[in-house]
Amino acid sequence: MAKLKIKKEILWTLLVVVLIAAIIIPIVIVYTAAEQDNGNRIACFPLMEKGNDTNLESVCNEKGCIYDAAATNVKCYLPLTGTYGYEHYNSTINSGDGTYIQHQLRRRQGNPSLYGGDIEDVQFKLVYYGDTMLRFTFFEKGKSVESNQPPVGLDLPPATAPSENSDYIVKVSDSSDGVAFDFTIRRRSSDKIILDTKLGGLTIAKQFLMITFALPSQYLYGIGENTHDSFVHNLEYKMHPIFARDQPPGDGEMNLYGSHPFYMVSEDDGSSHGVFLFNSHAIDVTTLPYPGLTYRTIGGGLDFFVFLGPKPEDVVKQYTEIIGRTMMPAYWSLGFQLSRYGYNGTSEIREVVERTRNAFIPQDVQYADIDHMDNQADFTLGPNFQDLPDFVIEQAVGGLRFIPILDPAINTEKVNINYTTHTNAMNVGAYITWYNDTLQPDGNCTTSSSNCQPLDNIMLGYVWPDGRTAFPDFFKSETQDWWKKEMKTFHEKLPYDGIWIDMNEPAAFDTNKEKPFNYPPELPPWNLICPENEWDDPPYITLSASRSATKRLSDKTICMVGRQGQNNEYLHYAVHNLYGWSQTKPTYEGLQSATGKRGIVITRSTFPSSGKHAGHWLGDNTSRWKDLHSSIIGSLEFNLFGIPYIGADICGFFEPTTEELCARWMELGAFYPFSRNHNTFGMPPQDPAIWSSVASASKTALNIRYRLLPYLYTLFYHSHTTGSTVVRPLYHEYPTDLRAKSVDTQFLWGPALLISPVLVEKATELKAYLPSDTWYDYYTGKKEATSGTEVTWNTPLEKINLHVRGGYILPQQIEGLNTKLSRQNNFTMIVALNSDNAAAGDLFWDDGETINTVTNNQYYHIRFSYAETLNNDIAVEGVLTMEVQTNTTSLTGLENLKMDSMSIFGLSKTPTSVDTGDVISYSPDNNVAYLTNLNRPMISNWKVVIHFD
Repeated sequence: MAKLKIKKEILWTLLVVVLIAAIIIPIVIVYTAAEQDNGNRIACFPLMEKGNDTNLESVCNEKGCIYDAAATNVKCYLPLTGTYGYEHYNSTINSGDGTYIQHQLRRRQGNPSLYGGDIEDVQFKLVYYGDTMLRFTFFEKGKSVESNQPPVGLDLPPATAPSENSDYIVKVSDSSDGVAFDFTIRRRSSDKIILDTKLGGLTIAKQFLMITFALPSQYLYGIGENTHDSFVHNLEYKMHPIFARDQPPGDGEMNLYGSHPFYMVSEDDGSSHGVFLFNSHAIDVTTLPYPGLTYRTIGGGLDFFVFLGPKPEDVVKQYTEIIGRTMMPAYWSLGFQLSRYGYNGTSEIREVVERTRNAFIPQDVQYADIDHMDNQADFTLGPNFQDLPDFVIEQAVGGLRFIPILDPAINTEKVNINYTTHTNAMNVGAYITWYNDTLQPDGNCTTSSSNCQPLDNIMLGYVWPDGRTAFPDFFKSETQDWWKKEMKTFHEKLPYDGIWIDMNEPAAFDTNKEKPFNYPPELPPWNLICPENEWDDPPYITLSASRSATKRLSDKTICMVGRQGQNNEYLHYAVHNLYGWSQTKPTYEGLQSATGKRGIVITRSTFPSSGKHAGHWLGDNTSRWKDLHSSIIGSLEFNLFGIPYIGADICGFFEPTTEELCARWMELGAFYPFSRNHNTFGMPPQDPAIWSSVASASKTALNIRYRLLPYLYTLFYHSHTTGSTVVRPLYHEYPTDLRAKSVDTQFLWGPALLISPVLVEKATELKAYLPSDTWYDYYTGKKEATSGTEVTWNTPLEKINLHVRGGYILPQQIEGLNTKLSRQNNFTMIVALNSDNAAAGDLFWDDGETINTVTNNQYYHIRFSYAETLNNDIAVEGVLTMEVQTNTTSLTGLENLKMDSMSIFGLSKTPTSVDTGDVISYSPDNNVAYLTNLNRPMISNWKVVIHFD
């Protein structure tokens, strides 16, 4: 155990302190002996450990931490005895109505100062929001909770005192002066502690905040946006940086494009809870084997929300209730989409579209990357794309939609055309500026050619355009209005249907180096070089910066000393992780203003609540089998984060794909909510019609997708209105199944459709897991003989395994080459019976593109159910019922459509007749009944009665 070396004089003082109360003796604590590593060590200097810094031992001893030379994970760590952190003092404040409690804390004497700037007096506040949600916050005495908050609005309910039967019990340590502070949150139903701060480590400083939680289980999910090798986290002291950066997915715990400090834990009894850190600064999260995790951040506050569930889907619903529900995507945006970086002109785009159509592969959307622009300048068309508007108008007649890309960085030096986009931005003061004249580099490029900043006080960097670029400040209303006007003007030239926003971390190439990699070689070297300062070079630089080329936060982005906000109230340091978020809302509003339709926005950088206005793709992945698997993990995580419109670049972005990999990826990608094939400049084309085998696999999988689009669209309706996930892990439906908690090679669409892809090269058999339930093969309707165990399926190249869960009804529609065609076709359905010979489902339907149809009740919501009538415990008839729950006078296209047919899976009794004379057939081998020629209307109630022997 650690020993305290205390001078004799101090011991004597402690004995006589009762007589001389006014004497204050400083106590210097030195922690010596290392303790056994029980998986609960809190590293004092994790970045030094990651970098194998040879000075670690001396710094560790100097700071008063414990050093263990023999350790394999954490060598330098804080004491485990409760002597580090904060203690109670003075008083406790209770609200009169039971909605909050507030404790005054002070920093314990003798604590080592890890990074300086420690705050001595701190307030701890607990706020209750009824029985299933609470919030706890630490903030400096004399300030408020709001002073540390990101400028992101949350939809918080009124604070409400918990009832005596609330889901949680909070216990704060004895509030007597000098008692070490800690607290626990316990789940009432199981009496298990779900969050415990007793492991220590609480630090509140100007630019370094830290807290550690002990967790009730090793089943930890979420925390992003990072690369993770598995959906359930590895708890062996893995460190996950959260800082938006132009960083493609790769190997190791890398920080990617967005910031999502939210996690979920599945507890031993199957209950789940979630925790959200409301902070927009750079964050590092370290898992502990104990189990537990440690947060470190360089600003803002330790402001946490806890959601008690108890079901996994309840947690996501509670979380999205405060950050905001997802937008309702346009129906056509659920169709298949094609893109690539490197089209050489409109003619090549036409070739790809025609090749896809000739192979009878469905396609709804065609993209154009930055190559469609004039030297990569937003809102322009390059010489080879002058006829792009005519092509877009021509293809729209047949139902093909078009989405161009927009990057935030604006060329400030464009000379070959009258670039009014930049001129208009200057006129309204749209750009991010330098913090002050002292930090801004010289504006004279004659005397300071390598790093001059010549455009007034505007911060300039370099990205794709052929000139220095400025970065719009979307926190300003003037910038938002300018952006929307530019979008509308561009739509008058190029009638797009959606917008793809990229590079919005924001990205700036090779910041702090001599010059960007793509800077014109004929020009003298120049670059954005950030001056040394406390914001670009904080005491704790974060794991993200430590892994960068220059070891600075500004690597690959702009300087942290940028000024932002309507009144210049924000440092970029504090709102960097919000840049993509701040661009997304005005882009969504600009799209709808320009088109008059719902549309879709796809954004690369995200933050909690981005899903209200956009979807996301998982970034610049690589054509390899590992990334095929990782795409499932990323899709599951973003459904936890409240952004269910999610997908990966099908077949891979970097490196040439292979025929087999692309075929398997097209099959999996057919079941991403956002299904798009995309790759990079210089790589061979990989649109699915390039290979006959890929075309065949794609056609099969995508036809199934299009057939199931009514079900998928209905899942988005539920996500939009209740916050449920669209793509979900198996454990969300089977929370007590230990095997299901670790599965990330399979996933569900909603509660009812299981997708089990092949993720291994040259495999034609798949070993997969079927939770204990009733499951039917989607293709044949045959019931699986076993469940609750591993199964093996024959899976040739042209097949992806699909299974329907018993107890559910899946509405379907006869497929077409795009959604304009498929939406004109009649419906069919799958009725999959459970062990009680019952099933239920629903259908949401609107016109697919009008704005705010749910808010304005311009939709149909239909319920389906199947049940059997018993006579002396013997089924004599089965009744399928359709009931219109919500109807509308608005035209949705449903008025002219019929329910044409249905398949009933698991019908163990042979049907003899249908009371309306419909055609029925029965497969006794598979126990499937097929009803055809139903001709039932889709906007009124009806029943189908099936009679048995």
